[in-house]
Amino acid sequence: MKKLLFVVHTLQIGGAERVLLNILKNINKEKYDITVLALVNDGIYIEELKKIEGVKYKYLFNSYFKKQRENKNSKFYNLSKSIMNFIWKGYLLLLRYFPKEMYKKAIKENYDIEVAFLEGKVSKFVSNSNNVKSKKIAWIHTDINNLPKIKVFKDIEEEKECYNKFDKIVCVSGDVKKRFIERIGRTDNIFVQMNPIDSIDIIERSKEPIEEKLNNKGLVVSTVGRLVKEKGYDRLLEIHKRLIQEGILHTIWFIGDGIERKKLENYVCTNNLKDTVSFVGYTNNPYKYVKNSDVFVCSSRIEGLSSALIEATILEKAIVTTECPGTKEILGENGQSAVIVPNDTEELYKGLKQVLTNFKLRERLNEKIKTRSKLLDINNVMKQIEKILDE
Repeated sequence: MKKLLFVVHTLQIGGAERVLLNILKNINKEKYDITVLALVNDGIYIEELKKIEGVKYKYLFNSYFKKQRENKNSKFYNLSKSIMNFIWKGYLLLLRYFPKEMYKKAIKENYDIEVAFLEGKVSKFVSNSNNVKSKKIAWIHTDINNLPKIKVFKDIEEEKECYNKFDKIVCVSGDVKKRFIERIGRTDNIFVQMNPIDSIDIIERSKEPIEEKLNNKGLVVSTVGRLVKEKGYDRLLEIHKRLIQEGILHTIWFIGDGIERKKLENYVCTNNLKDTVSFVGYTNNPYKYVKNSDVFVCSSRIEGLSSALIEATILEKAIVTTECPGTKEILGENGQSAVIVPNDTEELYKGLKQVLTNFKLRERLNEKIKTRSKLLDINNVMKQIEKILDE
C-alpha cells in the first residue's frame, strides 16, 4: 500500500477543496494509505473530510481566524482583526523565508507520494520536502499568472525553481497548462486532467426540496461560487439591474458566501433589487437550487476549471458563461451546448439577455447539454488520476 499525502492551504469553501473531497471519496483505499495536511486548520470542509473512511487529517497551524470570524459582535473584534492581519503576515513571512523548517515541523513520516494540491503557498511548501525518495506532484487549478499578489516567492526564478522540483505537474485544463508553460518554461511531465465530479450524488441530491422562500419572479438564474471579486458577481449584478430596467423580468440566486457578500448586498439594496435577488449563502447542497433554476450563469473573471460549471452541465441546465481556461473543455469547442461569451461585461450582458429572451434557444441548450453531461463519468476520471499517481 502506497503512503499518499495531499497538502492544501485550508479547507475553506472553494472549487479545488471540493475536488479534493471528491477524489478522497472515490479513490481506491486498498491501494493508498491517505493523509491530508492543511497548512492552516480552518474551513467548512474539515468535518466532511473527517467523515471519509480511510483518510487521516492533520494540520500545521491552528486557526485564530475562524474563532474571530464567529465573534463579530465582540467589542474586541476590530482589535482581533488587527491581530489576525499580523498573524497572517507572519505566517506568509515564515513560508517565504523558512519553508524547509515549516516542512520539518509538519511532516514527521515519509510518504511515497506527496501532492501539492494548490498553487503558490502549498507548492512552495511541498517543493521543500526533505524526502528525496517521494514522488512529488503539483496540481494547478488556475492560470498562475492571475494568482493573488501574495509574495510567497521572492522572485520569478524562485517560482520556476519550485515547480521544477516536482516530478509531475497536473493541470486541470489545456488552457491552464498553456499558461503554466508560458510562465514557468517547463514542458516535460505535464498532464491535463479534468476534475472528478460525482454525477450520481449530484443528481440525487438535486431532487431534495428547497425549504426556504426565495425570490422567483420571472425566469430564475442561478450561480454558484465564493462571493469574491474573481467570480465577477459585481458585474453580474450590474447586468441584472440593466436587464430589469429594460423590462426583462428575472431573478438571480447567489449560492455561496465570501468576503464580497456585504458589498453585493449593499448594491442590491441601493439599487432596489431586493425583490429579484436572493443570497442563499453557503450550503452543502447547491444542486437543488441549480436544478430548480431556468438558467445557470458563470460570470467569472478567472477560472482554472470551474467545478460549478461541470455540476450545472451534469444537471443539464441552459448555461451562459464567460470564456475562461477550461470552459470549452467542459462545454465543447463548437459552442452549441452553451452560450460562451468573451470575458467582458458587455458580452456577458448580451449573452444573458439572449438566453432570457429566446425560448427556442433555451430549449436547444437544454437538449445539447445532455450530450456533454454523459462525458463526465467519475469512474473514468478516477482511473486516469490513479494512473498519474502510480506511474
